Amino acid sequence: MTSAVPTDLQPYFEKGIQAYTQGCYEYAVDLLTFVIKHAPDATEARRYLRLAIQKQFAQHPPSALSQAWMGLLTLPVRWWAIAAQLQGKARQAINLYEWLLGLTPRSRSLLMRLALTLTQASLDDAAVQTYEELLIIDPNHLGALRKLARLGMKRGHDTQARQCFERILHLHPGDLEAQQSLRNLDALGTIKKGFAA
Repeated sequence: MTSAVPTDLQPYFEKGIQAYTQGCYEYAVDLLTFVIKHAPDATEARRYLRLAIQKQFAQHPPSALSQAWMGLLTLPVRWWAIAAQLQGKARQAINLYEWLLGLTPRSRSLLMRLALTLTQASLDDAAVQTYEELLIIDPNHLGALRKLARLGMKRGHDTQARQCFERILHLHPGDLEAQQSLRNLDALGTIKKGFAA
């Protein structure tokens, strides 16, 4: 289930989608960023924002040198975002991570930090989507698999949790948390079947 875009932001969302489908990625990013800033858990807007940023990035990929330079220049912003996150200023940290991801959309560390902060802010739909985006870039990212599995269990999405824990066990056969969680999911499934009978 995804969180809907609030009615007052719907025109901006629709224009953003239209701009995206017409290949006007910069305009789409501007509009969808506005929507996300005012409705952080609007997951469809967040999904299209990410897609627009990635398309824009693919159209004009920066050189390796400019990427390295940008990494150095944005280091203070990264520290500011981490500090905001640690101080419990989740909304501020989310905005900073979003801005940084606009510059480096495939950054695993930024996506992970954003997802953690979204969870901290109780924006679980957006967090799930961000973990899934990270796993598209890096299917074996243990941290994202573990966090997504835990979120799946918390939200009653047993199938998603099971898939993540099985993937973790495939990568690390001796993982105790994954083994125990799969046993818990099996027991929970048995209990649910018992109630359904």
